[in-house]
Amino acid sequence: MLGLFVENVENKIICECGNKTVAEAMRIFAATDLPYKKAKKLVTGCNQTCCMAPLMNLYKMVKGETPLDFDRIAFLLEQREKFLHMP
Repeated sequence: MLGLFVENVENKIICECGNKTVAEAMRIFAATDLPYKKAKKLVTGCNQTCCMAPLMNLYKMVKGETPLDFDRIAFLLEQREKFLHMP
């Protein structure tokens, strides 16, 4: 069951601007030695802050600064969606 949850989170779009999934962002972050601000642009292609919380957390997880926590990423993506679609 956990595998399905992780796969579901990995397939979610983490940034609308770059149209990248969580899994794609993880691969990009893992393949670069750039600091977060520059690595973020590889994923997003923009300077927007709408996806900052999930992206920064994912970056820290991929770089080993914090434990890998897909529950946290799912929560942050959900919060971002609520914020973006507020009336």
